[in-house]
Amino acid sequence: MGGNHMGDLGGQAALVTGAASGIGAGCAKALAEAGANVAVCDIDSSGAAVATELEASTGSAVVFSEVDVPDAEGVKAFVDDTVARFGRLDIVVANAGVWRSTDPLGDDWETTVSQFDLLVGTNLRGLFLTGRAAIPHLAAGGGGHIVNIATDHICPPPGWALGGGTRMDAYDASKFGINGLTESWSKRLAGDGIRVNALCMDATDSEMIRFATGDRLTPDLIDSWMTPADIAGLMLELIAEGPDGRTGENIGIWLDHPIELPPRRDQLPSRHR
Repeated sequence: MGGNHMGDLGGQAALVTGAASGIGAGCAKALAEAGANVAVCDIDSSGAAVATELEASTGSAVVFSEVDVPDAEGVKAFVDDTVARFGRLDIVVANAGVWRSTDPLGDDWETTVSQFDLLVGTNLRGLFLTGRAAIPHLAAGGGGHIVNIATDHICPPPGWALGGGTRMDAYDASKFGINGLTESWSKRLAGDGIRVNALCMDATDSEMIRFATGDRLTPDLIDSWMTPADIAGLMLELIAEGPDGRTGENIGIWLDHPIELPPRRDQLPSRHR
């Protein structure tokens, strides 16, 4: 898979949320190496150093903004500033996300409410705001790509149940909500040349999964995970399908399976307008 993508996206503009580390940083790197100008944001100010390093190593313009994605005004300013700076917007990678263990039997009420607000606010509201701020710009430019970063919990490998563990109700609710946005946006925006898909990956090395693993983290476990570069390579292949490529799909990326795009699904008719 992959190969040398250098220059494939020359002249295009992309934005990536949650790009200070992990999958977001990997996607930003791949996009910049492919020739796109890239705007990245994160709640972590260390994203500025990531942007500086990528700009120096790739020759693409890479700029950073410190943004907390549940903040509507912050997200809109980030998206609008990206278009103002680059003169266009072609690719949106909505990656920013958090994980916390939540237990319907073990959490007190204050924890229940605060963790729901954090998880749904970041993972679902943040992705919703990012997409809705970007969509008018994508449509005005004649189309583009929205890649939502979801989870294998909503798209498990064959033979496995939906959902995560027994202490992931709020996390899973936030990620299942992304499926609703992916499906609805793909239908509404097809006529505007905007493709909307989700990458639904299994364990991939990132700050999130390292935090979630806690004291069980070992070098062997890390080696068993996929890498941000694996996910970023598949993202580039998805974008490379072009304006006539698939839309409205959850693409499963699983350990012990080939990291590749599955056959394109036939789109079923919708019962609703």
